[in-house]
Amino acid sequence: MFGKLEEIEGIVITEKHYPSVDDQGRGEERLTIRDRILDKIRSIAGKDSIKRFTPIQSQGDHKTQDIVFSVDEVDYLATLRYNNAMTEGRVEDLRKQAKKC
Repeated sequence: MFGKLEEIEGIVITEKHYPSVDDQGRGEERLTIRDRILDKIRSIAGKDSIKRFTPIQSQGDHKTQDIVFSVDEVDYLATLRYNNAMTEGRVEDLRKQAKKC
């Protein structure tokens, strides 16, 4: 189990892609980096391991998102960090999810 967690902790995905921009300079937000990270977690932890995830939150110079998944029937919370262009993403923090009574 600890090998799986270490592998999930080490997830870093970088994509070289140039987003399309409309006439006012706004680019469409791409979720391919997020999807690739979720696919990688599923491949390590199991197909139905992801329980829930929060919307992506802008933190100014970066974006974050929390993902709850299970490994061997134990829930974990991973905080994902993306750059603002959504071309890079990584698992920033991984900890055991506290059980609610």
